[in-house]
Amino acid sequence: MKPVNPSSLRNQGPIFEVLQGYLTAPGKLLEIGCGTGQHAVFMGEKLPHIIWQASECKDAIAGANMWINENRILPPAVELDISLNNWQQPFLNSMNYVYSANVIHFVHDATVENFFNGINEILITDGTLILYGPYNDHGFTSEGNAGLDAWLKADVHPLAGIKELSYITSLANKVGLKLVENHIMPANNHLLVYKKTKMI
Repeated sequence: MKPVNPSSLRNQGPIFEVLQGYLTAPGKLLEIGCGTGQHAVFMGEKLPHIIWQASECKDAIAGANMWINENRILPPAVELDISLNNWQQPFLNSMNYVYSANVIHFVHDATVENFFNGINEILITDGTLILYGPYNDHGFTSEGNAGLDAWLKADVHPLAGIKELSYITSLANKVGLKLVENHIMPANNHLLVYKKTKMI
């Protein structure tokens, strides 16, 4: 049976309402950490001018492709381990857009830094990076986020957890990505939009 993520079903509508305003020009998009693949199918159907390429780690890719292969609109999800160096191949300097939802708080800082270095190498100049998920703003923004952070550190990885928005934006700036919008979303989430100004 296909895997189902209830939060994906709840959030994909509000995310699409914001996302469509930035994915206006035809182009190629890499989704990093597509999870069950539900987001990819939902967005791909609504954005036919976007070549939506989903990616996931080795352990989750089979489940994602159950949704994607059944849909028959998107290319199959590809394996991508963002903790490794040179993970950007074969996408070098070829993506107009990169989208990632609920990934950054599941990994530790070294992987987040590698994440931005990889994006720098695959995203074309003037390309757009869109990140969705919870972020701290000088600390936790809700009790729910504090509880999520505790669960991540206990059950996922001791160095996982919700990151400060200022930290994420500083990493983005180092690779030429400038924050252009911070959309406040339901359930204490943000949708961050960055524009790549130059290759670094």
